Amino acid sequence: MGGPRRLAGGHPAGDRVRGLRCGRLSGELHCVPPEIDRPRHFPQSPRIRRGGRWRRRAGAGQRGLQTRRGRRVGGGARPAWHRSRAQGALRPARRARTRANARVSTVFDTTGLERCIHCGLCLEACPTYQITHLETESPRGRLHLMGAIADGRIDVRASDATVVHLDRCLACRACEAVCPSGVPYGRLIEETRAGIAQARGTTPLGRVLLWSVSRPWLLRAMAALLSVSDRTGLRRLVRRFLSPGLRRLDALAPPVGRPAYRPVRVASPRSSVALVLGCVMRASYGDVHTATARVLAHLGTEVIDTPGQTCCGALHAHAGDKAEAVRLAKQNIAAFERAEVVLVNAAGCGAHLKSYAHLLEDRPNWAERASGLASRVRDVSEYLAATSADEDFGELPIRVTYQDPCHLAHAQGIRAQPRALLSRVRGLELVEMADADVCCGSAGYYNLAQPEYADRLLEPKIDAILATRPNAVVTANPGCMLQIAAGLRTRGRTDVPVLHVVEVLDRALLAR
Repeated sequence: MGGPRRLAGGHPAGDRVRGLRCGRLSGELHCVPPEIDRPRHFPQSPRIRRGGRWRRRAGAGQRGLQTRRGRRVGGGARPAWHRSRAQGALRPARRARTRANARVSTVFDTTGLERCIHCGLCLEACPTYQITHLETESPRGRLHLMGAIADGRIDVRASDATVVHLDRCLACRACEAVCPSGVPYGRLIEETRAGIAQARGTTPLGRVLLWSVSRPWLLRAMAALLSVSDRTGLRRLVRRFLSPGLRRLDALAPPVGRPAYRPVRVASPRSSVALVLGCVMRASYGDVHTATARVLAHLGTEVIDTPGQTCCGALHAHAGDKAEAVRLAKQNIAAFERAEVVLVNAAGCGAHLKSYAHLLEDRPNWAERASGLASRVRDVSEYLAATSADEDFGELPIRVTYQDPCHLAHAQGIRAQPRALLSRVRGLELVEMADADVCCGSAGYYNLAQPEYADRLLEPKIDAILATRPNAVVTANPGCMLQIAAGLRTRGRTDVPVLHVVEVLDRALLAR
């Protein structure tokens, strides 16, 4: 990119942004609040990521977005002696809300926003900041945009640029894992998106996808249709005439033809658990549920039937459809009311189920029930690591590498447990990839809504995977499985399967 590029033009016609400095960089509109347009307030962040591809290059401190007045935004920070001035100047101010933006502000809970001390530790952890080196594509910059929306300085109905910057957030929550102040970024971005969705509505793509995943019967019908079209060759024929967007959707479609979930009965169970079947997992990875049930049965634990359960609502919450997220949460709370332990084998679902207490905290009749369910939710690797400390899962001679799902590692803090389970398989060699906890670009339906950014995240991920020369890639989330499998197909490496942790354990047990 070279040095910082100067923004051309002022406020573009049709994009009136109150109180912001706007301009275009490489053909894209970028707007920042006046506070962000003062690099002296931003101390340069220390380097926190180990090795990998994100080494600071010569001149990186001069990167950033330059406004038409010649001020840099982002990477070009002043020295540490500006820090004392920074802390007071950059805390989100509590200004009067404007009438035009009052509707958005009333549904936007900013609790926790004031905790940000603008230290910059989140910058190196943020995948989108590493792509663009723009402050507005970082957690720190997005927190400023959230504050400006809440204060009424930005009207999201008029500012497309602000919405774009917030939409490009993966919600991977890597920033939370390194934040010394405990800023609840994941909750704040969901609250902001809920306000934006109320003011502007959801995109057509979002409406279709969110409507589909909350209807398991529809997902099953679509899976059956894809299976028939695969067997007849119709899918391959139709693919030639698809638009680029539909061709991408087809490439990322869940696998077809995999066996459906089959419950496993235990003669004399020592314990029982409920299993969250989910939406995509139930329709496309039913065999992973079966593998989960078989591994649990080996330990004397039976999976009980839980009628009435549905999609967890994570995608809806991430996209700002809070009303539907709440409706789905209530249905699941009622379904799992009597279960002592609720197991999840999809990282995104588990993280969201554990946040039900916050989602329903302002609903008196549901808050306590939501909190009760959240306290009983366990990821399957979390549960197995705690209940089978001395268990030998058998032998499976295979070389694997492990990808940390964002909502398992960052949102739930579960990193060691999956690796500990894999270490109990004799003959298995686990080779760590570089930056295993960096997002692969899936992030719900981010890889469809933001394809360019998703691809730029997937490329180095596939490079890191192939550098370990694995026989298989292991992870613990269906979105990661779909995204990584698509990336491997693009490289012509269909010989490297993507497996769930419990699939590896199940294969080792079956090989006994």
